[in-house]
Amino acid sequence: MRHTNSVATLLRLVTGTLVLVLLAVFAVSAMDAWTREGDAYRVHSAAHISQEIVVAREAVRVETGVIDTLLARPSPAGAADLEGLARMHGRSLSALSQVERAIRNAEDSGVPPSLGRDLSNAIGRFDTSFYSELVRALKQPQAERRPGLLEERKASSADILNLIDAQAAALSRAIASRGPRMSELIRISDVAWHVRVNAGDQRGDIADFLTRGRPLSQQEHESIAKLDGKVEAPWQSIETSAASNGLSRGINGAIAQANRVYFGEYRVLRAHVFDQLEGRAPRTITREQWMAATNRALATLMQVSRDALGAAGLQADANLVRARQDLAVALGLMGFSIGLAALAVAIMLNRVIHPLRTMTLAIRGERDMARIAELARRGDEIGQFAQALNGFRQDAAERERLEREVLRNQMAKEAAETASRIKSEFLANMSHELRTPLNAVIGFSDVMLAKTFGELGARYEEYARLIHEAGNHLLSLVSDILDLAKIEAGRFSCDFHLVDLKEAARSCLPLIEKRAAEHGIRLEARLPDIHLDVEADARGIKQILINLLSNAVKFSRPGGLVTLSLAGKGDDVEIAVRDQGVGIPDEVMARIGQPFTQSSADPMLAREGTGLGLALVKALVGRHGGVFEVESCEDVGTTIRVRLPRRQHQLARAAA
Repeated sequence: MRHTNSVATLLRLVTGTLVLVLLAVFAVSAMDAWTREGDAYRVHSAAHISQEIVVAREAVRVETGVIDTLLARPSPAGAADLEGLARMHGRSLSALSQVERAIRNAEDSGVPPSLGRDLSNAIGRFDTSFYSELVRALKQPQAERRPGLLEERKASSADILNLIDAQAAALSRAIASRGPRMSELIRISDVAWHVRVNAGDQRGDIADFLTRGRPLSQQEHESIAKLDGKVEAPWQSIETSAASNGLSRGINGAIAQANRVYFGEYRVLRAHVFDQLEGRAPRTITREQWMAATNRALATLMQVSRDALGAAGLQADANLVRARQDLAVALGLMGFSIGLAALAVAIMLNRVIHPLRTMTLAIRGERDMARIAELARRGDEIGQFAQALNGFRQDAAERERLEREVLRNQMAKEAAETASRIKSEFLANMSHELRTPLNAVIGFSDVMLAKTFGELGARYEEYARLIHEAGNHLLSLVSDILDLAKIEAGRFSCDFHLVDLKEAARSCLPLIEKRAAEHGIRLEARLPDIHLDVEADARGIKQILINLLSNAVKFSRPGGLVTLSLAGKGDDVEIAVRDQGVGIPDEVMARIGQPFTQSSADPMLAREGTGLGLALVKALVGRHGGVFEVESCEDVGTTIRVRLPRRQHQLARAAA
């Protein structure tokens, strides 16, 4: 056979060409462009969130400065002062909310989601708990105000600023990792902000000195000098960058203005205040005048941080534009590759697929076999395939035989399922019959242990106790078998209505705590702050919780910890029970959830259980349309997760 007539050779040539083009164009160019575009977008997002953080930082510090000034006044704050404070508070909340929303909406910004939640909680505490109390206190004279307001203000604002600083640090790391220029701009922004923070702390200390109105102590002079060092040393690094790194005109102008206003005019005014406090000059500057006069000086420091971050944002925008252009080029090349692949498909349709379709129709009797004779004269694999049609007919007969065998196997499977259902119904009926005599045995043993009709000998009393314990154990086993058999037989009816999963967990925990305490095991419940409503069978939910917790306590070592966690997961709720017990061997994991399966090879633990607990949990979860998952590591512990739909109509829609 000549190679020029070989379909295999033709396919090899076309496929090889496509593979080379697709690997060279798509894998190298498109994937690289896609990655760079994603990285550029994340940096772009982080830069703009950082700009929001700068605004929020400044707004919070300006507001706290006004609050401290009003708290320092002995007289009540006037209406104009309270109105101005309300405006500043509104700006702070707006700026903080912008930061919170930006972090929540940004993906892969480098900020852990927990920081956003913590910031939201801190803002809520500052706004609802502290601010309303502050406004009421400012309407009173200083002597009538509750002590400790200033310390509460410092704690509340420190919580917010620390969280913002943590977010800013995470974003700065994400941005700075994208090249030396971005790293330098972010460094300048961060250094300028820390200089602004230390300068603001120093200004606040001097305002407190003015309120007190007496000379500074030696310790206070040293504190002012330390803050000077924290301002001047970092600022020198900014000036060094301005002199050597070719920063933009805007940043250099902001640095020059800060040198003139803060390190010039502000220092002169501060020296005059110190002279006033030491008695070397008349007292002409009040606290309010000092705060108002120094706002511009601190703003110049903040402007350096803002301009450096703005330059980083512009650089990120430019990088994003370039990355998207590269991606567009890569996609164009990918389109060319797809066109080449389409050409190859057309060739295969004409040379391979259409002839194969003709032969298929001939086999079915829908086309004359004479066409197959024409194809058999071809000198390629299609011709060989046409010649082998008779062999295919023999294979078709064998296939029919196999189909009949599959049908017989299916009938056998249905018979086995019917037998299983009959078994479950038998167990359910027998469990009912066993409960009555078991309850009598337990009742009579209770009467004997209570010594209602007289004293028992020590041995008879021990026998009565053993009868009582064995009867309860057997009754629990029968109850589990009954519930499991009902579910398997399709006779278990769920009473679905709204259940507060959090309250159900609280009602179940006391039932387990006694046994856990007897074994020295700690129970810890991580419940959400809000109600966790789920449409479910209340008894079934409690049975799931009790079985999971009992199982975790049973397989925990003394001194271990069993943790119950509840959480909302979109349209589902999740129950997670984690223990630090013996774990489940790998060879048992595949059978977990099957009736009478013990998860531990320990004979002492095996005697304590029936092997039905997790099987019943799995069956109840299935009736609720949920998911049952087990994670375990031997000698480390086990985590069992149950996910249930919040509403049963979700399950009905999924089934439809």
